[in-house]
This record gives sequence, structure tokens and C-alpha cells, in this order.
Amino acid sequence: MGRPSPLEVYALLDKSNCKDCGYDTCMAFATDLLERKITIQDCTHLMNEPKQAKKRNKLILITTPPQKPVILGIGDRQCIIGGEECFMRHQLSFYNETAIFIEMADDLEDLEETVKYLTDLKIERMGDVLQINGIALRCVSGNIDTFKAAAKKISEISNIPIMLCCFDANTLLSAAEVIKDKRPLLYAATKDSWEEIGKFAVQNNLPVAAYSHDLDELISLSATLQKLGVKEIVLDSGTFFGSGNLSITYDNIMQLRSAAINKEDPNAGWPVMGVPAAYWSQIKIENDKDLWKHQYQEIIMAALLESIDTSLIVISTGQKKTEIWGLLALMTLRQSLFSDPRIYPAVDPGLYKVGEPGKMAPIICTSNYRMTKIPVEQDLQGANIDSWLLVVDSEGIGIESAVAGGQFNASSIAEAANEFKAFEKVNHRIIIIPGMAARLSGALEDEADCYIVVGPRDSSGIPKYMETQWKPEEFMKEYNSWKEE
Repeated sequence: MGRPSPLEVYALLDKSNCKDCGYDTCMAFATDLLERKITIQDCTHLMNEPKQAKKRNKLILITTPPQKPVILGIGDRQCIIGGEECFMRHQLSFYNETAIFIEMADDLEDLEETVKYLTDLKIERMGDVLQINGIALRCVSGNIDTFKAAAKKISEISNIPIMLCCFDANTLLSAAEVIKDKRPLLYAATKDSWEEIGKFAVQNNLPVAAYSHDLDELISLSATLQKLGVKEIVLDSGTFFGSGNLSITYDNIMQLRSAAINKEDPNAGWPVMGVPAAYWSQIKIENDKDLWKHQYQEIIMAALLESIDTSLIVISTGQKKTEIWGLLALMTLRQSLFSDPRIYPAVDPGLYKVGEPGKMAPIICTSNYRMTKIPVEQDLQGANIDSWLLVVDSEGIGIESAVAGGQFNASSIAEAANEFKAFEKVNHRIIIIPGMAARLSGALEDEADCYIVVGPRDSSGIPKYMETQWKPEEFMKEYNSWKEE
């Protein structure tokens, strides 16, 4: 079917330009609808007028991506998985990042403490807040009451999505009944349990994970569940370790994604999940001293699955505070993989206050590329350097490329210093520019009527530079001597 154009979407709207949705025109609404910034529900005319039902249904059909999205959980921590429309990120963009779920045994002694830790875990990096997405509760005890009690406890103390994991349908559904209002993911429907689990999911509008290591059987399960009325499905073709099994795991996931996105197979058109935590049931561990090596293998598999846009992964490493290294690796990798390749990651230009700068505090200049501005700011904060950070509009491009391309130049820096009144904040006219922009110093001194100091090439060198080379009084003497000449 392919991706519709804004004009095709616009043709199905009422073209009234009513502005009820917050947009001035229906064309603007159509454009942002395709970019997933809004939903069809934001158009009150389509949703509330019976005469628009036919157009609404057609619009839903043409804007639903070939890999349909699935919503897990409720409230602020609700997450959406799948919903992709391109096979490779550079073809368009990935919209929904890989959800990271941490597995947990239902008989875990410190279950409450662990759940609270994982729920509250936040890591700020490059302007983003990195978090895990959910908990996969496993029925390790084999006891229905224990499993139900653990599910209930998690739902009471945490608002993050829950995946209930048990191959015994009766045990699984008993726990699901207790927390069904939290929209847990039911794992897993198999060739033996699909009917019982599927009916419960239909009655309670819950998502279901279908599992089979045989792709034909998995696709058949998907088709059968859909016929039964299940509206949201996640596909698991198995995660396998050991010699030769890595390629099997990789190939199965890529085949499912290709069938969904490239071939638009409705039975494959669902989010795909992987379970690196399966490592611990497949590999024999003989020496606890080598535990970290096994954890490393699990994280490597998780990273691989992230890199091929697997919609959801379940891991074991990361449950404890001492295992934060594993989560850091996966969350930072995920942040890079799921940035939009069509958009330069920019921040707003301006004059940013760092600490409590006095009248002789330095003015340090950088670009508005997010991956430049934020590390510079963090390095200044980490070294307790009270300063002003002058962020120049470089169209969201980093220093080296922006200098070469002309986006970061003497005129733009001078304009920024003037626009944001940088020299009114201090009793000097000195700007420190990055080492990569050294060639701009002469022209900038003329453009901005100031003294230019070339700083280090990398912001990590700023603390040492400030300690050994920041001499504002000397710099101003030189500046004043030039002015007198």
C-alpha cells in the first residue's frame, strides 16, 4: 500500500480549517498526522460526526503502519511498541524505541525494593531522561497464589507496564484477572493455550504475546488470534544462545520484520520481541566468579536485538543496583539508534547561565548541536566553573562540520553575542571559542569588537584551560591597547 501523502490524508478530512484541533489548516493537521505528532482522535469532526465514519475508517486504514503498534500499560509510563513503517532507520525514521523490560521472579525476597528501584531509575543524558519500560514477572514459584500476589504487589507500588510470564494458561490468567485494569501483556499464547488466553484477552482488551520457534506456526498463531478477536499481538520467535544459534535468532526476527514492513503481511505485521534473559536457562554456569562474563553475553545479545529494531526485549541483568552498567549500555545505545535521522538534534540558541557567574566570568561559545552544547555545559558544571555559555545557531550542526560548512561563522557568533546581550553580563569583552573554530578568531574580533581566546578542541579540556590560561585582566589590557591604536 505504501505511505500516503499529506494530500491523500487531506482529501479525507472535512477541509473546514476549523482550528478545533489546534492547527490553522487541515493540511497542517494532515502533515503532522503522518509524522505521528498527533492522532486521528484529535480531529473532533472525524470522531464525532456520524457522516464522517466512512472517511474516518479509511483514514485509519491508510495511516496505520504495516507493523501495527501495541500499547502496554496505562498512564504516564504507558509505552508503545512496534508501529514502524520502514525496514532500515535511514529510509525514514524509527518511531518507537525498543522497550526494555527487566525480568523478575514472583518469589523474589526483596521484590518490593527492587520494583521501586527500577521504577524510579532515571538517567539524564544529552537532554533525555533514560528509563526502563517495564517488568516481566515470571512464575518461578509454580504457585498460583504466589504469582497473583506478586502481580498485585507490583501493580500497587509501580506504574510501569507489566508482562505476566507463564506457560501455564490457568496460572497466567489468574494473575491477569487481578491486574487486568493495568493492561498487562500476557506471555505467552502457544499452540496449546491460544484459545483460552485469546478469549480472556478479547474479553478484557489485553495485548497477547504469541510464542513459537517455528515461524510458520507463529504466523498461524497470529492469524488465529486475530480471527478470535485479539486486537494487539506481540510475536516471539525465540532467543537462542550457543554455537550457530545467534544467526537463527537474528534471521527469525529479520524475517518477521521484513514480512511485516516490506511484504505487508497482516499476520506478521506486529511488534517483535526477544528475550536475552533466556541465556540463563540455556547456558550452564559452572563458576560464580565468571558471572559477569555471562551477564556480558546477555547484554551483547540485547544490544544486537536493539540494533535491528526489535520492539521489546526482556533482560535479567540490571535488576540489581550493581548491574547498572548493563542498563547504561543498552539505554545509551538505544538513545542513539532511535534518534530521528531527518532532524539535526538542536537546542535553542541563547546565553545560558552556568553556576553563579560574576562580572569577570568567562563567556564560552559553542554551537546549538545538542550533542555539543549539553556535554560542554555538563563539563562546566562538573568542574564548578561559573560561566556564561553562548550557544550560537549553527542549524543544529556540530562545531567542526559547521565551521567547514559556514553555519558557525564570525557573523553568526557576533550576532548571537549582540542578540543575547552577552557583554552586558560581564565587565570584559572576551569570548572563548572552541579550538576547532580557531580560524574564525581574527574575523570574529572585528565583527564582535571583542578579544577572542581559542580554547581547547574538546570541552573536557576546559577545566585545565581555565586553571592555567584564563587571564581576563591581561586579555583586556591587550584589547584596550588595540582600541587605542
